[in-house]
Parts: sequence; C-alpha cells; structure tokens
Amino acid sequence: MLGAERSASMDGRQPAAEPERTRRGFFRRARNRRVSIQRAQPVVVVADALSGVGRRLLAVLKVVGKVVLALGITAAIFFSGRLAVRHVIASPRFAVREIQVTLAAHLSRDEVLELAQVEEGDRLLGIDTDALAARVAAHPWVKSARARRQLPSTLVIDLVERRAAAAVSLGSLYLLDETGHPFKKATMEEAEGLPVLTGIDRARYAEVKGASEAAFREALGLLADYGARPGRPPLSELNIDPRFGFSLFLLDGGAEVRLGRGDFGKKLARLDQIFEAVKVSPGLGALTVVHLDHLDGTDGSRVTVGLAQAQGQENKKD
Repeated sequence: MLGAERSASMDGRQPAAEPERTRRGFFRRARNRRVSIQRAQPVVVVADALSGVGRRLLAVLKVVGKVVLALGITAAIFFSGRLAVRHVIASPRFAVREIQVTLAAHLSRDEVLELAQVEEGDRLLGIDTDALAARVAAHPWVKSARARRQLPSTLVIDLVERRAAAAVSLGSLYLLDETGHPFKKATMEEAEGLPVLTGIDRARYAEVKGASEAAFREALGLLADYGARPGRPPLSELNIDPRFGFSLFLLDGGAEVRLGRGDFGKKLARLDQIFEAVKVSPGLGALTVVHLDHLDGTDGSRVTVGLAQAQGQENKKD
C-alpha cells in the first residue's frame, strides 16, 4: 500500500476510481451499475405497427378510389352512349322507306325480299347487312350478294346471278356454271338449248369432285372453242371418257365426233373441212362417226369418217 501511494505521488496523478462492481454469484460477470437498458413498452410497439398499417391502407384506398371513380365515369359514358345509339336506331328518320334490288333473270323482287327477310318500315341501322347478303346468296341462282345502306332510309341489295353454261348428267340433270360447278337440279325449261355433259356419273363425281369439276371446265373450254366459229352445227352432247378423252355429238343426226385429248384447235379445223366436204353430198345427216382422236399420218391429212349409207363400214376421206 505504501509503495502504491508513493508511486502515485511521484507521477503527480491520482489513480482513477474503479467502478463499482457487484458479483451476481460464482463464475458470473461483473455488471456495471451505471449502464441501464430500457426496453420499449408493448403498447408503443403495437401503436407503431398500427400506424404503419394505417398509412399503407390509406395509400391503397386512395388508389382504389381513383380506379373506382374512373370505372364509374367509363360506365356512365358507355351506358349513355348505348342509350343514344338506341335512340338513333329507333328514330323514324332512319326507318326503311325504299329497297332497291338488282334486276335478276331467275329471281323476282319478292323472292329476293323474302330471302332477305326485310321490308319497308324496318330499322335501317338495325339491319345486319352481312347476314342479309348471306341469306340472299344461299339461293342456287345467286353467285354473290351484297347489301348496303344509303342513309337516311334506303337499303340497296346487289346480286350477281350464275350463268348456266351447260347441263350435266349426274343421275339427274343439273345446271353447270362457268367454273364447272353443278349448282342446281335443272328443269326441262332451264336445260332447253344447253349441251349436256355425260360420262361422269354421280358416284364418281362424289368420289373425285375436284378432278371431275376440272374435267367439266375443260369440256366447257372445248364447247367455247367449238362455238367460237359461226356456222358449225349445233351440239346436243359432249361425252367425257376418262381414258379416251372427249367426243362431240351433233344435234341433227346424232353424229359422233371423237376428239380424244389435246390439240383441239387443229382437230376442229380439220372437222370444218369434213363438214364442207359432206355438206352437199351426202349431207351432214349421213355422218355417223368422225375419228379425230387418232389422225392418220403426221399431218392429219387422212381422217376416218363413218357414213350412214355405208351401213356401218368406215370410209376414209381426204
């Protein structure tokens, strides 16, 4: 102790006072009584949490409120617009007062209006023009149809009719349009004056529809080439044979002209020479068959022609 006091006096400094320490028991750390830790009260923690939740909820409510307001305004505009449209559609100013229909050879105005399901007094703006045109186009004679409005009160129905280019025998007689498509069963009046295509029956047509209609189109092209030169005898029938090709049958006398396949221009020119040769003697009525499907010689100068007075024998004409 004396040594310690002497050392302190020699340095001129007083030794620092040691903090008070207490022991909580054996082998336990001394605790500084001057340091104290205050824990937050549970009420304060809950209040802080509720305050944070409240602030977040308030922000969400502001966003939701804006969305609800926008939706409300949109709904109001939508329903107001619908009411305005209904008012305009129902207005007597836009009622149908005139219906213009394209003139058609096979459909009357009343038939078109019955198909269209429209009449004067209907609401012009309420008519579905696409559906109306589809109903009119469902008629077999109608190739295409279009409906349009002319405000304030006119409805226009334009239609294009099919043209019967020939008749085709498919079990029954059907009308054939220029695309080779059979579009309706023919009446005797409708088929009168039309050449008839034969050789493809109903079963084969159903089995190979695309190929059959392609053959019909080729046959129609041949008929057009035949009819392009005035003065040729009228035809009654064109037969299509999948193996041997095409044959023409004359209306007067029923003579058969076998053309086969391809090179129709050359064969028809040769046929004209034969017509000129037999026109005076013995006459076209004496022809029974003309073979242009297999021309004799490289230049087609010799053609086998069957004449009625030869009683089935074939005579060769140059």
